[in-house]
Amino acid sequence: MTTQNPNHACACGSYAFEVLIHENVGGDKVWQQKTTGCTATTQSTFAPGHDAKLKSLLIAAGVGGHQVRQTARDTVVAKDALRVAADLGWEDLVREAIAKGR
Repeated sequence: MTTQNPNHACACGSYAFEVLIHENVGGDKVWQQKTTGCTATTQSTFAPGHDAKLKSLLIAAGVGGHQVRQTARDTVVAKDALRVAADLGWEDLVREAIAKGR
């Protein structure tokens, strides 16, 4: 008898980076969070097509020189976009796209 794995959150939804929007009159920096916007669940690591969503997010972060944060429960790890891509096996693809600026 085969048992199915229960659904869990798609991994792409755990990654984000922040872009500085402006500094207000009090000197506070105001940031905008960039994410894949994913709320999908899956039995795999990524919902169908969501590995591409994450690659696009990593490329955008890399082009902008932003650190990428991965949140897992109460732990947040920040890394360079290329390090995240390397961890996922996508370093060459992401590096080429960052070099092209897109």
